[in-house]
Amino acid sequence: MRRFFTRPLISALLATCFAAPALAEIPVPESCEPRVAGVALSTASDAGTAQLACHVDRAAIYEGRANTIFGPAVNPLVSVVDLAVSPSGAVYVYAVSDVQGAMILDARSVPADMDQPGNVPVCHLHTLMPDEAAAEVSLGLLKAASPDLPGYAERMEVVVNPDGSHRSVLLLESHDVVSRVQTANGERDFSRHIRQTDDVAKLNELIIGVANVSDGWECNAP
Repeated sequence: MRRFFTRPLISALLATCFAAPALAEIPVPESCEPRVAGVALSTASDAGTAQLACHVDRAAIYEGRANTIFGPAVNPLVSVVDLAVSPSGAVYVYAVSDVQGAMILDARSVPADMDQPGNVPVCHLHTLMPDEAAAEVSLGLLKAASPDLPGYAERMEVVVNPDGSHRSVLLLESHDVVSRVQTANGERDFSRHIRQTDDVAKLNELIIGVANVSDGWECNAP
């Protein structure tokens, strides 16, 4: 499967057309505060539990903004929030829903910093998922139910050495993608680094990739 690590194509254009905020004020939920996270880490069986809670709460803030600006997606099968702030000062929120047997992708960009929302263009994509991509999403939903997939994946990347052996490399830069998936076993939350490659990361990448190459984006300039 082709890999997509870039923002939607519109992001590069917007970055050149609109002045981005000098520094976006990133919202910090209570679950992300060092004091609270420290308490959570001291009691959680898995240290990733606290990190997942922090990432999920941050994603909920941006998803709430998208719902306020554009209206909520209808019963999404999977929601994805890329927590990285684009050069234009936006964060991207994605949702795939089953609408009368067809998979519809709603992708929305929202201001990362609500103190300066007028400086950030807001954009919306509403499009039919291609058949092949829709089939892969369906398969991804089934795989996401596996208990072998942790909610929070340790930030490691598996690298193939020239001799064919593998080694794990710590991912130091922060670029987290949060997803909420409706599985056969109920709703599950996940957090992955953009460069990770397990089944959850592939589902995220697939959805973001479809949005990246779509020409159906509509934007409101600030």
